[in-house]
Amino acid sequence: MTIAVGAVAGLSLTACSSSGSAGGGSGSGSGGKTPTEALAAAVHNISNGNAESFQLSLKPDDAMIAAMNKDSSDPQSAQIVKSVFGNGGVVVKFTASADKPLKDLKAGENPNVEFDVTAGGTELFDVRSVGGALYAKVNVPQFLQLSGKPASSLTAQLGQVPPDFQAPLQALMADKWVGVSAADVKGLEQTLKSLESGGDLGSSPTTSASPGTQMLAGVESELMKALTQDATVTDKGSGQYEVSGKVKTIGQDVLQALGPVLNSVPGKSKSDLDQLRTGLNSVPDSENITFDIWVKSGQISELQVDLAQFLPGDKTGGGHLPVDAKFSQSAGSVSAPGDVTNVDVQKLLSAFGGAGL
Repeated sequence: MTIAVGAVAGLSLTACSSSGSAGGGSGSGSGGKTPTEALAAAVHNISNGNAESFQLSLKPDDAMIAAMNKDSSDPQSAQIVKSVFGNGGVVVKFTASADKPLKDLKAGENPNVEFDVTAGGTELFDVRSVGGALYAKVNVPQFLQLSGKPASSLTAQLGQVPPDFQAPLQALMADKWVGVSAADVKGLEQTLKSLESGGDLGSSPTTSASPGTQMLAGVESELMKALTQDATVTDKGSGQYEVSGKVKTIGQDVLQALGPVLNSVPGKSKSDLDQLRTGLNSVPDSENITFDIWVKSGQISELQVDLAQFLPGDKTGGGHLPVDAKFSQSAGSVSAPGDVTNVDVQKLLSAFGGAGL
């Protein structure tokens, strides 16, 4: 079973979001609030600062990795799973920053955002949006290694690429930054909108929140939803809260929320989701799930949950699939990288017969 990076992000965030609370008395240091109220307030404070980051780590132990490979007859696939989840596991980090509190951003006011993914101790890619411009750095050799293809299979095709795009592709192959200017990004968006509206370039585009803002809003709304589900929140002191509830109730919410995430993730994540759903259906109704959430300075700071609790023992090999999500308002501002090789989108569209910007 190979859980793709995008699924990891959705699963770990939703694992927290799908666990609500049904009670508890007032906890120490919570200002007289019940554990539910204190946790709800901490979630609401996620986007209070000018910068926010959350990091999600998935680190299965050796027994769980062996269980993932149990049904695989392909030694190469088994080695890929081991290399991806070994040496620190999969780590996904999302950061957003602006010149004012993120919660105060209005439609059309976009924060700078960065999305970075590391697997097996090696960075896979880093994508940034700064001031409307896009930047990306992709570890192409590592992706080729994970796919079982030699680098020569791609470098041999570089000679067939138009000269204007040799430099950006070579930069990608060397794990260096490539970028698209803010003007080109805007022009490309306008072109796509005109195609969607039947070619009317004069039509007014609909202003909407940026993907980064939507992601932050989604995190907060999903975590707030947690406090309306059938679970129990207990204040364990020192900013630590325990959340518990029925595996099936929480697990079904988690898997349902994974659908939209998996649509944008390559690989076999859909089959992984089906396996998790099948395993979840066989879990007795009496089984419970428990995990911990930490609050620091009035804001949720960390959650930990073992996803192996969603699966029967014969599917885990007795192993663990821990997810650790960390939130921070002390993140630095997202800035443009140096030494960037730019892509000329106008020439790119022309080379492939597309519409001009």
